[in-house]
Amino acid sequence: MEGLAKTTKGAPEALGGIFYDGSLHYAIKIPDGLSLLARLNPHATIAELDSVPGSDRPPLVTLVHLSFDAMVAIGFGLLALGAWLAWSWWRQRELPRTPWFLRAVAVSGVAAVVATELGWITTEVGRQPWIVYRVLRVANAVNPEPGIQYGFWAVVGIYAILTVVTVAVLRQMTRSVPVPQEPRPADVESYRVT
Repeated sequence: MEGLAKTTKGAPEALGGIFYDGSLHYAIKIPDGLSLLARLNPHATIAELDSVPGSDRPPLVTLVHLSFDAMVAIGFGLLALGAWLAWSWWRQRELPRTPWFLRAVAVSGVAAVVATELGWITTEVGRQPWIVYRVLRVANAVNPEPGIQYGFWAVVGIYAILTVVTVAVLRQMTRSVPVPQEPRPADVESYRVT
């Protein structure tokens, strides 16, 4: 995940970067950061890609590295948003009403889903070529039987139909009852305050 090509003592933490020609380029490196994170010792030795045979390494190191970095960045962004809310609530006992906070909250749901997908990319691409590490390779786990594609297309078709039906039902629900533009006297007359 870190894109470290050689086993290193006091390994730096790399933020971003592209892995090619056997090393990570254009990354922001924090000295001793990876050793500190992985072993709680800034001088610890971290085993990396050179300790794994070439046939057992993931094929897309850059994709794994950048997916992991983006997932972590989104996670810290969501933590910061939660801290902003907690701080504002502690100080003023109300939600922040700044446009930037509201924009961040509007984006946070999508960002959480993106972070989840990036985590899956990190996991699934990062474990290649293994399905079960050192037990079963992906090439040995593929089902060779004919006709598998029909089941796949059946699932795709069913989900496509369900998507269309869901959108149609939601559109019908939003159009069936008109929403008043402002409260009417009849909306509040039946409520009594005692």
